[in-house]
Amino acid sequence: MASHHFLGRGLISSALAALAAEPDRLVATVSELVRASGLEVVADDAVAFEGQGLTVVWVLAESHLVLHIWPEEGYATIDLHVCDFHGSNAARGEALAERLRALCFAPGTDRWRRLELEPPRRPAGAAAPHSSQ
Repeated sequence: MASHHFLGRGLISSALAALAAEPDRLVATVSELVRASGLEVVADDAVAFEGQGLTVVWVLAESHLVLHIWPEEGYATIDLHVCDFHGSNAARGEALAERLRALCFAPGTDRWRRLELEPPRRPAGAAAPHSSQ
């Protein structure tokens, strides 16, 4: 089972700046982008740090999405991780990353890294975790 990790950063768009002032609206807006990408929100939470920005976390059925916003510095970061349990979620992750790029970052200021993560292989003859012998 592989997983896909998308890491983005860039200058805050005017849309994100407006939403950051209303965390409940930001959560609802991004939750809709998650659903439109074919992923499922299981839980979410937003924490505002007085004068220091905002962190929003979405627990996804497929893994997680974290948005860190530093309005005082004018930039944001995105950490999106999707796993392939029943099938590949790579395309869904890519679709969500594109939607987030358009919402969160000023045009041309964002940079992304994408990692494909394969699970480590057990040595030959090693028992599976929690197996009875």
